[in-house]
Amino acid sequence: MKQILFVISVLFTSTLFAQNSIQLETQAYPAGIIPGVRFDFGIGNSSYLTSRIGYNFTDRQDFGKNDNEKGRGPGFGIGYAKSDFLTQNLSAHIRTDLWFMDIDWRDTQTICGTVPPCFEQDITGTTEIIILQPTVGIEYNFPFSTNLFLKPSLSFGYEINIKTEGRKVGEGAILLIGLNLGYRF
Repeated sequence: MKQILFVISVLFTSTLFAQNSIQLETQAYPAGIIPGVRFDFGIGNSSYLTSRIGYNFTDRQDFGKNDNEKGRGPGFGIGYAKSDFLTQNLSAHIRTDLWFMDIDWRDTQTICGTVPPCFEQDITGTTEIIILQPTVGIEYNFPFSTNLFLKPSLSFGYEINIKTEGRKVGEGAILLIGLNLGYRF
């Protein structure tokens, strides 16, 4: 029991002196944009636990499984970042986000009777999805002062539709370019 209390007190004390930050974050990808707020909690020498809340806006056009997919939804994520990775001010991170999105889709269906002519008919609908989005990435820290910083980032991951209510919609590889404006305290 004493060992457990000792470990907890060491971890608690280290977080009191670790650097924490709050950041306004925006990530863009070929089919959308994700604005959000990110919180970093220092857990040791150059290591951080990260969390974020955000809102995902997507316009997949015909990148998905249908002719057109547009949607939006809130989400949150947790991750781990290691700063001063390979060089000073460069960070590497892993993160997993969960997005709760409504996707409005449109598809064209060709209908042929027993005799010509055939015609096309648009069908539309809405799909509710929960997306698991694991990513890995790098960030570079540009400090403006002791507390204020700007951090561009590049991440690569995969969107996995873990729950789908309605017609199947797009999922797959994702490349995200981001920019964070943060305050360290």
